[in-house]
Amino acid sequence: MSNDRDPILEAMFEKTRPTYEDDGYVERVMAKVDARRRNVMVGRLSIVALIFLLEFLPSSPLQNSVGRVTQLLGNELVNLDAGWMEMILAPVNSIAGVVGMFLLGLHVLYRRNVR
Repeated sequence: MSNDRDPILEAMFEKTRPTYEDDGYVERVMAKVDARRRNVMVGRLSIVALIFLLEFLPSSPLQNSVGRVTQLLGNELVNLDAGWMEMILAPVNSIAGVVGMFLLGLHVLYRRNVR
């Protein structure tokens, strides 16, 4: 192997090298990347803060009310006869299922708007 390069090939690559007429292009792209990085970091920190709060909330005097809320979340919305329809709708036939679907919808909207 040699380190010699073909001058014709190098000239062709040099001719097709992109030139940016707008000097602020790279700065604008990097500003968007930095803004996205900040948004992701704020989102992650808020999730960690919520997890931290939810870990210590049950050990506070609010433990009884949190227990009542969790019992309420398991209630069925519609009583269905035992059958295939009840089995299919079981994941969303509760208050927790509706709240979960709402949170998933918010997540989808957030992902579409942030990107």
